[in-house]
Amino acid sequence: MTESFSMRKIPVIQKNNYSADEIQNTDNVKILELSNFIDKWEQELLFSENGFYSLKGKNAENKTKEYIRELKELINSKISEQNFSQITSKQTAEEIKNNKIAAINEKMQNYELQQLSEWEISVYENALTCAKDRAILYKNDEKTVQNAYNNAITVLSLLAQKEKWDFKVFSIKKEEFESDFYYSIINEFIKDKDINASLYFEKYNKKINIKDKEKLKETIEKLKNNIKGYNYAKELFSYNLTDDKNEKEIKAVKNKELEEIIRKFLSDFKTDKKKRDENEKRNKNEENWQEIISQLKTDKEKAILYIDYTLDEENQKKKKNYIENIRKNGYIQTNKKEFINLLKEAYEDFNKFKDKDISDYREVLSDRDYETISELKNQNLDKYNIYKANYKYITENTSKDTQEDEEKLYNILQLIISLKNTYKEINKKEIDIETENKIIDMAIGRYQKEEKGKGESK
Repeated sequence: MTESFSMRKIPVIQKNNYSADEIQNTDNVKILELSNFIDKWEQELLFSENGFYSLKGKNAENKTKEYIRELKELINSKISEQNFSQITSKQTAEEIKNNKIAAINEKMQNYELQQLSEWEISVYENALTCAKDRAILYKNDEKTVQNAYNNAITVLSLLAQKEKWDFKVFSIKKEEFESDFYYSIINEFIKDKDINASLYFEKYNKKINIKDKEKLKETIEKLKNNIKGYNYAKELFSYNLTDDKNEKEIKAVKNKELEEIIRKFLSDFKTDKKKRDENEKRNKNEENWQEIISQLKTDKEKAILYIDYTLDEENQKKKKNYIENIRKNGYIQTNKKEFINLLKEAYEDFNKFKDKDISDYREVLSDRDYETISELKNQNLDKYNIYKANYKYITENTSKDTQEDEEKLYNILQLIISLKNTYKEINKKEIDIETENKIIDMAIGRYQKEEKGKGESK
Protein backbone atom coordinates (compact mmCIF):
# COMPACT_ATOMS: atom_id res chain seq x y z
CA MET A 1 0.00 0.00 0.00
CA THR A 2 2.83 2.34 0.86
CA GLU A 3 4.57 1.70 -2.45
CA SER A 4 1.45 2.31 -4.52
CA PHE A 5 0.66 5.46 -2.54
CA SER A 6 4.18 6.77 -3.23
CA MET A 7 3.80 6.09 -6.96
CA ARG A 8 0.51 7.95 -7.00
CA LYS A 9 2.14 10.95 -5.30
CA ILE A 10 4.96 11.30 -7.86
CA PRO A 11 2.92 12.97 -10.65
CA VAL A 12 1.29 15.21 -8.09
CA ILE A 13 4.69 16.50 -7.06
CA GLN A 14 5.63 17.08 -10.77
CA LYS A 15 2.38 18.97 -11.43
CA ASN A 16 3.06 21.42 -8.64
CA ASN A 17 6.57 22.29 -9.84
CA TYR A 18 5.35 25.83 -10.94
CA SER A 19 4.87 28.24 -8.10
CA ALA A 20 1.94 30.70 -7.90
CA ASP A 21 4.31 33.58 -8.72
CA GLU A 22 5.53 31.82 -11.83
CA ILE A 23 1.98 31.15 -13.00
CA GLN A 24 1.06 34.79 -12.41
CA ASN A 25 4.16 35.92 -14.30
CA THR A 26 3.12 33.84 -17.33
CA ASP A 27 -0.31 35.43 -17.22
CA ASN A 28 1.30 38.88 -17.02
CA VAL A 29 3.32 38.17 -20.20
CA LYS A 30 0.12 37.07 -21.92
CA ILE A 31 -1.55 40.30 -20.79
CA LEU A 32 1.39 42.29 -22.18
CA GLU A 33 1.13 40.34 -25.45
CA LEU A 34 -2.57 41.22 -25.60
CA SER A 35 -1.76 44.90 -25.00
CA ASN A 36 0.83 44.82 -27.80
CA PHE A 37 -1.68 43.08 -30.07
CA ILE A 38 -4.26 45.83 -29.45
CA ASP A 39 -1.70 48.60 -30.01
CA LYS A 40 -0.60 46.99 -33.26
CA TRP A 41 -4.16 46.70 -34.51
CA GLU A 42 -4.87 50.27 -33.43
CA GLN A 43 -2.09 51.41 -35.75
CA GLU A 44 -3.37 49.18 -38.55
CA LEU A 45 -6.96 50.24 -37.97
CA LEU A 46 -6.27 53.98 -37.95
CA PHE A 47 -3.09 54.68 -39.91
CA SER A 48 -2.84 52.04 -42.66
CA GLU A 49 -3.35 52.99 -46.32
CA ASN A 50 -7.04 52.08 -46.16
CA GLY A 51 -7.38 52.73 -42.45
CA PHE A 52 -9.92 54.88 -40.63
CA TYR A 53 -7.89 58.08 -41.02
CA SER A 54 -7.90 57.62 -44.79
CA LEU A 55 -11.67 58.26 -44.77
CA LYS A 56 -12.51 61.84 -45.65
CA GLY A 57 -15.63 63.94 -45.35
CA LYS A 58 -18.96 62.12 -45.56
CA ASN A 59 -17.20 58.78 -46.09
CA ALA A 60 -16.30 58.75 -42.38
CA GLU A 61 -19.94 58.92 -41.28
CA ASN A 62 -20.98 56.02 -38.96
CA LYS A 63 -17.71 54.18 -39.66
CA THR A 64 -16.50 54.27 -36.04
CA LYS A 65 -18.99 51.59 -34.95
CA GLU A 66 -18.07 49.37 -37.87
CA TYR A 67 -14.33 49.60 -37.23
CA ILE A 68 -14.66 49.22 -33.45
CA ARG A 69 -16.89 46.14 -33.84
CA GLU A 70 -14.23 44.52 -36.02
CA LEU A 71 -11.52 45.40 -33.51
CA LYS A 72 -13.55 43.97 -30.60
CA GLU A 73 -13.99 40.70 -32.43
CA LEU A 74 -10.24 40.46 -33.01
CA ILE A 75 -9.40 41.25 -29.37
CA ASN A 76 -12.01 38.82 -28.00
CA SER A 77 -10.61 36.12 -30.25
CA LYS A 78 -7.12 36.89 -28.95
CA ILE A 79 -8.26 36.79 -25.30
CA SER A 80 -9.92 33.41 -25.80
CA GLU A 81 -6.66 32.05 -27.23
CA GLN A 82 -4.62 33.18 -24.21
CA ASN A 83 -5.91 30.51 -21.71
CA PHE A 84 -5.22 32.59 -18.61
CA SER A 85 -4.50 30.47 -15.53
CA GLN A 86 -6.13 32.85 -13.12
CA ILE A 87 -9.50 34.53 -13.16
CA THR A 88 -7.97 37.86 -12.11
CA SER A 89 -5.73 37.79 -15.19
CA LYS A 90 -8.72 37.41 -17.49
CA GLN A 91 -10.42 40.28 -15.64
CA THR A 92 -7.32 42.42 -16.15
CA ALA A 93 -7.31 41.52 -19.85
CA GLU A 94 -10.95 42.61 -20.14
CA GLU A 95 -10.17 45.90 -18.37
CA ILE A 96 -7.25 46.57 -20.75
CA LYS A 97 -9.47 45.74 -23.73
CA ASN A 98 -12.25 48.05 -22.55
CA ASN A 99 -9.91 50.92 -21.68
CA LYS A 100 -8.03 50.74 -24.96
CA ILE A 101 -11.17 50.39 -27.04
CA ALA A 102 -12.73 53.35 -25.18
CA ALA A 103 -9.64 55.47 -25.91
CA ILE A 104 -9.57 54.40 -29.59
CA ASN A 105 -13.31 54.90 -29.89
CA GLU A 106 -12.99 58.47 -28.56
CA LYS A 107 -10.26 59.32 -31.08
CA MET A 108 -12.30 57.85 -33.89
CA GLN A 109 -15.47 59.64 -32.84
CA ASN A 110 -13.60 62.96 -32.72
CA TYR A 111 -12.11 62.32 -36.17
CA GLU A 112 -15.51 61.32 -37.57
CA LEU A 113 -17.11 64.47 -36.19
CA GLN A 114 -14.25 66.58 -37.57
CA GLN A 115 -14.61 65.05 -41.04
CA LEU A 116 -18.38 65.45 -41.04
CA SER A 117 -17.96 69.05 -39.96
CA GLU A 118 -15.48 69.70 -42.77
CA TRP A 119 -17.83 67.97 -45.21
CA GLU A 120 -20.74 70.15 -44.09
CA ILE A 121 -18.64 73.30 -44.51
CA SER A 122 -17.51 72.16 -47.97
CA VAL A 123 -21.18 71.60 -48.97
CA TYR A 124 -22.04 75.14 -47.86
CA GLU A 125 -19.03 76.56 -49.69
CA ASN A 126 -19.89 74.60 -52.85
CA ALA A 127 -23.45 75.91 -52.62
CA LEU A 128 -22.10 79.48 -52.55
CA THR A 129 -19.90 78.76 -55.58
CA CYS A 130 -22.81 77.14 -57.43
CA ALA A 131 -25.02 80.16 -56.73
CA LYS A 132 -22.37 82.49 -58.13
CA ASP A 133 -21.76 80.26 -61.18
CA ARG A 134 -25.49 80.07 -61.88
CA ALA A 135 -25.76 83.85 -61.70
CA ILE A 136 -22.89 84.15 -64.19
CA LEU A 137 -24.49 81.69 -66.61
CA TYR A 138 -27.84 83.51 -66.44
CA LYS A 139 -26.35 86.99 -66.10
CA ASN A 140 -28.84 88.47 -68.57
CA ASP A 141 -31.80 87.16 -66.54
CA GLU A 142 -32.20 89.54 -63.61
CA LYS A 143 -34.72 87.29 -61.84
CA THR A 144 -32.41 84.24 -61.91
CA VAL A 145 -29.49 86.34 -60.71
CA GLN A 146 -31.55 87.65 -57.78
CA ASN A 147 -32.72 84.13 -56.85
CA ALA A 148 -29.13 82.90 -56.94
CA TYR A 149 -28.10 85.75 -54.66
CA ASN A 150 -30.96 85.09 -52.19
CA ASN A 151 -30.10 81.37 -52.05
CA ALA A 152 -26.47 82.20 -51.42
CA ILE A 153 -27.32 84.50 -48.49
CA THR A 154 -29.51 81.75 -46.98
CA VAL A 155 -26.61 79.30 -47.27
CA LEU A 156 -24.26 81.88 -45.75
CA SER A 157 -26.63 82.19 -42.77
CA LEU A 158 -26.59 78.41 -42.28
CA LEU A 159 -22.81 78.43 -42.45
CA ALA A 160 -22.76 81.22 -39.85
CA GLN A 161 -24.80 79.04 -37.51
CA LYS A 162 -22.55 76.09 -38.14
CA GLU A 163 -19.38 78.10 -37.53
CA LYS A 164 -20.97 80.13 -34.70
CA TRP A 165 -20.10 83.47 -36.24
CA ASP A 166 -21.12 86.61 -34.39
CA PHE A 167 -22.96 89.38 -36.24
CA LYS A 168 -19.75 91.27 -37.07
CA VAL A 169 -18.07 88.22 -38.64
CA PHE A 170 -21.25 87.38 -40.58
CA SER A 171 -21.42 90.95 -41.93
CA ILE A 172 -17.79 90.79 -43.10
CA LYS A 173 -18.33 87.41 -44.78
CA LYS A 174 -21.49 88.68 -46.46
CA GLU A 175 -19.70 91.76 -47.82
CA GLU A 176 -16.87 89.58 -49.15
CA PHE A 177 -19.35 87.27 -50.89
CA GLU A 178 -21.36 90.13 -52.40
CA SER A 179 -18.21 91.75 -53.73
CA ASP A 180 -17.05 88.52 -55.37
CA PHE A 181 -20.58 87.75 -56.64
CA TYR A 182 -21.13 91.03 -58.49
CA TYR A 183 -17.50 91.38 -59.54
CA SER A 184 -17.67 87.95 -61.24
CA ILE A 185 -20.87 88.81 -63.13
CA ILE A 186 -19.53 92.18 -64.32
CA ASN A 187 -16.23 90.61 -65.31
CA GLU A 188 -18.10 88.02 -67.40
CA PHE A 189 -19.95 90.81 -69.21
CA ILE A 190 -16.57 92.43 -69.90
CA LYS A 191 -15.24 89.16 -71.38
CA ASP A 192 -18.28 89.09 -73.69
CA LYS A 193 -17.66 92.73 -74.71
CA ASP A 194 -21.16 93.42 -73.43
CA ILE A 195 -22.13 96.99 -72.49
CA ASN A 196 -24.24 95.51 -69.66
CA ALA A 197 -20.97 95.45 -67.74
CA SER A 198 -21.31 99.22 -67.40
CA LEU A 199 -24.98 99.01 -66.35
CA TYR A 200 -24.26 96.36 -63.72
CA PHE A 201 -21.30 98.32 -62.44
CA GLU A 202 -23.39 101.48 -62.00
CA LYS A 203 -26.02 99.49 -60.11
CA TYR A 204 -23.83 97.34 -57.84
CA ASN A 205 -20.44 99.06 -57.59
CA LYS A 206 -21.08 100.02 -53.95
CA LYS A 207 -21.12 96.33 -53.02
CA ILE A 208 -17.68 95.72 -54.58
CA ASN A 209 -14.48 96.21 -52.59
CA ILE A 210 -12.37 99.26 -53.43
CA LYS A 211 -9.50 97.38 -55.11
CA ASP A 212 -11.76 95.42 -57.49
CA LYS A 213 -13.98 98.45 -58.04
CA GLU A 214 -11.08 100.53 -59.35
CA LYS A 215 -9.93 97.69 -61.58
CA LEU A 216 -13.44 97.26 -63.03
CA LYS A 217 -13.93 100.96 -63.50
CA GLU A 218 -10.78 101.27 -65.61
CA THR A 219 -11.63 98.16 -67.65
CA ILE A 220 -15.22 99.27 -68.25
CA GLU A 221 -14.08 102.67 -69.50
CA LYS A 222 -11.86 100.92 -72.03
CA LEU A 223 -14.72 98.59 -72.96
CA LYS A 224 -17.11 101.50 -73.49
CA ASN A 225 -14.59 103.27 -75.70
CA ASN A 226 -13.96 100.07 -77.66
CA ILE A 227 -17.67 99.50 -78.20
CA LYS A 228 -18.16 103.12 -79.25
CA GLY A 229 -15.12 102.95 -81.50
CA TYR A 230 -16.26 99.65 -83.03
CA ASN A 231 -19.77 100.91 -83.80
CA TYR A 232 -18.46 104.21 -85.19
CA ALA A 233 -15.88 102.46 -87.38
CA LYS A 234 -18.42 99.92 -88.59
CA GLU A 235 -20.82 102.64 -89.68
CA LEU A 236 -18.01 104.64 -91.28
CA PHE A 237 -16.77 101.56 -93.13
CA SER A 238 -20.25 100.92 -94.55
CA TYR A 239 -20.14 104.32 -96.31
CA ASN A 240 -17.12 103.17 -98.35
CA LEU A 241 -15.48 106.61 -98.18
CA THR A 242 -12.01 107.57 -99.33
CA ASP A 243 -9.18 107.56 -96.79
CA ASP A 244 -9.21 111.39 -96.63
CA LYS A 245 -12.92 111.55 -95.92
CA ASN A 246 -12.66 108.79 -93.32
CA GLU A 247 -9.92 110.72 -91.54
CA LYS A 248 -12.02 113.89 -91.59
CA GLU A 249 -14.92 112.03 -89.95
CA ILE A 250 -12.65 110.48 -87.31
CA LYS A 251 -11.09 113.83 -86.32
CA ALA A 252 -14.58 115.23 -85.80
CA VAL A 253 -14.88 112.95 -82.72
CA LYS A 254 -12.41 115.22 -80.85
CA ASN A 255 -11.30 112.48 -78.46
CA LYS A 256 -7.73 111.33 -79.09
CA GLU A 257 -8.10 107.94 -77.41
CA LEU A 258 -11.40 107.20 -79.16
CA GLU A 259 -10.00 108.39 -82.49
CA GLU A 260 -7.17 105.84 -82.31
CA ILE A 261 -9.62 103.06 -81.48
CA ILE A 262 -11.79 104.00 -84.50
CA ARG A 263 -8.75 104.01 -86.79
CA LYS A 264 -7.71 100.58 -85.50
CA PHE A 265 -11.16 99.03 -86.08
CA LEU A 266 -11.49 100.70 -89.49
CA SER A 267 -8.10 99.28 -90.50
CA ASP A 268 -9.18 95.82 -89.28
CA PHE A 269 -12.41 96.01 -91.30
CA LYS A 270 -10.45 96.93 -94.43
CA THR A 271 -7.94 94.12 -93.86
CA ASP A 272 -10.70 91.57 -93.31
CA LYS A 273 -12.52 92.73 -96.44
CA LYS A 274 -9.33 92.51 -98.47
CA LYS A 275 -8.76 88.94 -97.28
CA ARG A 276 -12.36 87.97 -98.04
CA ASP A 277 -12.13 89.51 -101.49
CA GLU A 278 -8.83 87.76 -102.18
CA ASN A 279 -10.22 84.41 -101.03
CA GLU A 280 -13.34 84.89 -103.12
CA LYS A 281 -11.26 85.85 -106.15
CA ARG A 282 -8.88 82.92 -105.61
CA ASN A 283 -11.73 80.41 -105.30
CA LYS A 284 -13.41 81.86 -108.36
CA ASN A 285 -10.16 81.70 -110.33
CA GLU A 286 -9.39 78.12 -109.27
CA GLU A 287 -12.90 76.99 -110.23
CA ASN A 288 -12.59 78.73 -113.61
CA TRP A 289 -9.26 77.00 -114.33
CA GLN A 290 -10.84 73.63 -113.54
CA GLU A 291 -13.73 74.40 -115.91
CA ILE A 292 -11.30 75.30 -118.71
CA ILE A 293 -9.14 72.18 -118.14
CA SER A 294 -12.23 69.99 -118.11
CA GLN A 295 -13.54 71.57 -121.31
CA LEU A 296 -10.19 71.12 -123.06
CA LYS A 297 -10.54 67.38 -122.55
CA THR A 298 -13.93 67.27 -124.28
CA ASP A 299 -14.02 70.15 -126.77
CA LYS A 300 -10.86 72.24 -127.24
CA GLU A 301 -12.57 74.67 -129.62
CA LYS A 302 -15.12 75.80 -127.03
CA ALA A 303 -12.70 76.07 -124.11
CA ILE A 304 -12.08 79.77 -124.67
CA LEU A 305 -15.80 80.43 -124.10
CA TYR A 306 -15.39 79.27 -120.50
CA ILE A 307 -12.96 82.05 -119.53
CA ASP A 308 -14.40 84.17 -116.71
CA TYR A 309 -14.24 87.71 -118.10
CA THR A 310 -15.13 89.25 -114.75
CA LEU A 311 -11.56 88.52 -113.63
CA ASP A 312 -8.73 90.93 -114.55
CA GLU A 313 -7.27 91.15 -118.03
CA GLU A 314 -3.91 89.63 -117.09
CA ASN A 315 -5.73 86.56 -115.79
CA GLN A 316 -7.75 86.29 -119.01
CA LYS A 317 -4.55 86.57 -121.05
CA LYS A 318 -2.87 83.71 -119.15
CA LYS A 319 -5.87 81.46 -119.75
CA LYS A 320 -5.95 82.26 -123.44
CA ASN A 321 -2.23 81.45 -123.74
CA TYR A 322 -2.78 78.20 -121.84
CA ILE A 323 -5.67 77.16 -124.12
CA GLU A 324 -3.66 78.05 -127.24
CA ASN A 325 -0.63 75.98 -126.13
CA ILE A 326 -2.76 72.97 -125.22
CA ARG A 327 -4.58 73.13 -128.56
CA LYS A 328 -1.31 73.55 -130.44
CA ASN A 329 1.12 71.27 -128.54
CA GLY A 330 -1.10 69.19 -126.25
CA TYR A 331 0.98 70.14 -123.20
CA ILE A 332 2.65 73.07 -121.37
CA GLN A 333 6.41 73.35 -121.28
CA THR A 334 7.66 74.62 -117.95
CA ASN A 335 9.20 78.06 -117.69
CA LYS A 336 12.16 77.02 -115.54
CA LYS A 337 12.78 80.50 -114.20
CA GLU A 338 9.18 80.80 -112.98
CA PHE A 339 9.41 77.36 -111.34
CA ILE A 340 12.61 78.23 -109.46
CA ASN A 341 11.21 81.64 -108.44
CA LEU A 342 8.15 79.94 -106.95
CA LEU A 343 10.36 77.61 -104.92
CA LYS A 344 12.39 80.57 -103.68
CA GLU A 345 9.18 82.31 -102.59
CA ALA A 346 8.17 79.21 -100.64
CA TYR A 347 11.50 78.97 -98.84
CA GLU A 348 11.66 82.68 -98.03
CA ASP A 349 8.16 82.96 -96.49
CA PHE A 350 6.16 79.75 -96.30
CA ASN A 351 3.09 81.28 -94.60
CA LYS A 352 2.79 83.90 -97.33
CA PHE A 353 3.33 81.23 -99.98
CA LYS A 354 0.52 79.06 -98.54
CA ASP A 355 -1.92 81.96 -99.11
CA LYS A 356 -0.71 82.57 -102.66
CA ASP A 357 -3.03 81.82 -105.57
CA ILE A 358 -0.88 79.71 -107.88
CA SER A 359 -3.65 78.84 -110.35
CA ASP A 360 -2.37 81.25 -113.01
CA TYR A 361 0.98 79.45 -113.03
CA ARG A 362 -0.70 76.67 -115.00
CA GLU A 363 0.14 78.83 -118.02
CA VAL A 364 3.90 78.36 -117.45
CA LEU A 365 4.19 75.02 -115.59
CA SER A 366 3.79 71.48 -116.86
CA ASP A 367 1.16 69.38 -115.11
CA ARG A 368 3.87 67.55 -113.16
CA ASP A 369 5.62 70.73 -112.07
CA TYR A 370 2.34 72.36 -111.12
CA GLU A 371 1.54 69.29 -109.03
CA THR A 372 4.96 69.56 -107.35
CA ILE A 373 4.32 73.19 -106.38
CA SER A 374 0.77 72.38 -105.22
CA GLU A 375 2.06 69.52 -103.09
CA LEU A 376 4.59 71.81 -101.42
CA LYS A 377 1.92 74.46 -100.85
CA ASN A 378 -0.31 71.98 -99.05
CA GLN A 379 2.35 70.58 -96.72
CA ASN A 380 2.36 71.14 -92.96
CA LEU A 381 5.21 73.03 -91.33
CA ASP A 382 7.21 69.91 -90.39
CA LYS A 383 7.16 68.59 -93.96
CA TYR A 384 7.95 72.06 -95.29
CA ASN A 385 11.02 72.28 -93.05
CA ILE A 386 12.31 69.06 -94.65
CA TYR A 387 11.78 70.55 -98.13
CA LYS A 388 13.55 73.72 -97.05
CA ALA A 389 16.51 71.83 -95.58
CA ASN A 390 16.79 69.75 -98.77
CA TYR A 391 16.70 72.83 -101.00
CA LYS A 392 19.37 74.52 -98.91
CA TYR A 393 21.52 71.38 -98.99
CA ILE A 394 21.20 71.13 -102.81
CA THR A 395 22.14 74.76 -103.42
CA GLU A 396 25.05 74.63 -100.98
CA ASN A 397 26.46 71.43 -102.49
CA THR A 398 26.35 72.46 -106.13
CA SER A 399 28.61 74.85 -108.00
CA LYS A 400 27.99 78.58 -107.91
CA ASP A 401 27.35 78.42 -111.62
CA THR A 402 24.54 75.91 -111.05
CA GLN A 403 23.04 77.95 -108.21
CA GLU A 404 22.83 81.09 -110.38
CA ASP A 405 21.51 79.31 -113.47
CA GLU A 406 17.74 78.59 -113.12
CA GLU A 407 17.88 76.01 -115.93
CA LYS A 408 20.68 74.01 -114.30
CA LEU A 409 19.06 74.20 -110.87
CA TYR A 410 15.76 73.14 -112.40
CA ASN A 411 17.39 70.15 -114.10
CA ILE A 412 18.98 68.86 -110.90
CA LEU A 413 15.69 69.26 -109.01
CA GLN A 414 13.87 67.35 -111.74
CA LEU A 415 16.44 64.56 -111.49
CA ILE A 416 15.82 64.31 -107.73
CA ILE A 417 12.02 64.28 -108.23
CA SER A 418 12.37 61.58 -110.90
CA LEU A 419 14.56 59.38 -108.65
CA LYS A 420 12.15 59.80 -105.72
CA ASN A 421 9.13 58.84 -107.86
CA THR A 422 10.99 55.80 -109.19
CA TYR A 423 11.79 54.73 -105.63
CA LYS A 424 8.12 55.05 -104.61
CA GLU A 425 6.93 53.04 -107.62
CA ILE A 426 9.41 50.21 -107.02
CA ASN A 427 9.11 50.01 -103.20
CA LYS A 428 5.42 50.93 -102.92
CA LYS A 429 6.04 53.16 -99.90
CA GLU A 430 6.94 56.71 -98.90
CA ILE A 431 10.58 57.74 -98.67
CA ASP A 432 12.17 58.06 -95.24
CA ILE A 433 14.57 60.93 -94.52
CA GLU A 434 17.71 58.79 -94.69
CA THR A 435 16.78 57.37 -98.12
CA GLU A 436 15.79 60.81 -99.37
CA ASN A 437 19.20 62.19 -98.38
CA LYS A 438 20.93 59.36 -100.25
CA ILE A 439 18.82 60.08 -103.36
CA ILE A 440 19.75 63.78 -103.20
CA ASP A 441 23.48 62.95 -102.88
CA MET A 442 23.18 60.49 -105.76
CA ALA A 443 21.43 63.08 -107.96
CA ILE A 444 23.99 65.79 -107.20
CA GLY A 445 26.85 63.40 -107.94
CA ARG A 446 25.27 62.18 -111.18
CA TYR A 447 24.47 65.71 -112.35
CA GLN A 448 27.94 67.00 -111.58
CA LYS A 449 29.42 64.06 -113.44
CA GLU A 450 27.23 64.77 -116.47
CA GLU A 451 28.15 68.47 -116.39
CA LYS A 452 31.85 67.58 -116.21
CA GLY A 453 31.43 65.21 -119.14
CA LYS A 454 29.76 67.91 -121.23
CA GLY A 455 32.58 70.32 -120.41
CA GLU A 456 35.28 67.83 -121.42
CA SER A 457 33.52 66.95 -124.70
CA LYS A 458 33.53 70.60 -125.66
